[in-house]
Amino acid sequence: MDLAKKAGITQKALSDFELGKQQITARANEKLRRVFDEQKIQFIAANVESSHLEGAGVRWKPSKPNSGIKTI
Repeated sequence: MDLAKKAGITQKALSDFELGKQQITARANEKLRRVFDEQKIQFIAANVESSHLEGAGVRWKPSKPNSGIKTI
């Protein structure tokens, strides 16, 4: 999958974000999240009592989501 192409952003912009050379824009972030959502990829965080996100990761979006997992 060519992520940059599917998201409608340049490969350079994506590479710069991945390498920490540039902060991602809100618009590019939304475009990337849309692509991930279309591919049924879900961003998750560990179950913790505080509002701080710990152990963030990704998983395939389940057909029956577990309400006990925090999604980002």
